[in-house]
Amino acid sequence: MQPKVAKGLISSLKPWKAAIPPGAILEFGCGTGMLTELLIQEFPDREIFVTDASPQMLEVCKKNIERSELLTNNVHFDILDVNDFTPGERKYGLVIGNFVAHWFKDTSIGLQNLSEELKHGGIILTSFPGNHSFPNWYEYCLELGLPHTANPLPDVEEVLVKLSMNDVQIDYYENDLYQEFEQPIDFFRHLKRIGSHTSKLDKSLSYKQFRMLVNHWKRNSKGVTKIKWHVVYLAGKKG
Repeated sequence: MQPKVAKGLISSLKPWKAAIPPGAILEFGCGTGMLTELLIQEFPDREIFVTDASPQMLEVCKKNIERSELLTNNVHFDILDVNDFTPGERKYGLVIGNFVAHWFKDTSIGLQNLSEELKHGGIILTSFPGNHSFPNWYEYCLELGLPHTANPLPDVEEVLVKLSMNDVQIDYYENDLYQEFEQPIDFFRHLKRIGSHTSKLDKSLSYKQFRMLVNHWKRNSKGVTKIKWHVVYLAGKKG
């Protein structure tokens, strides 16, 4: 899902590209470097500051960029935890991040602070799963009387209102993408594999409850487990 969304994010950048003022690019939450590779190819002559809150993930990203033979003197790597971030000088023409803003303690505040790093006329561009993702997960928990342990995802309207109060002109669109798995347990394994299984709510199902959920979901899946990701692409221009 993340590679597909990264390509969509770069595509959504194209109408804004000519409007991006001179200056460096800041990527937040680089992960394994899916978006990083596309950024380097799209902006070969700009300085790009690639960041992540995890030193280990940053190292993985750097190795992947080296392996792809895209590493140049214009590409820099640094630790940045948006949750503990204080805006400094406004030096970036573009601030961008793929499928990471939903991990902030507060998505709106995190994006507000990042937008403060933009030059006048600079662009902030991001994608994240919105709060209409995984409706069947919620529905089956409700039917079984089980706690819904999925991490809360950002409410796009709330994010838009808060960002627009910060001298940022906002544009956005939403897209429902679907992912299919042979059975529900494969979906949960996928979440674990991409690092999205960590609970922000500090609650989890017991083994018995989890088996109840998986078995009920499987009975209702009619041979395939179809997962809806409600993906939000958000762009803002700093006034």
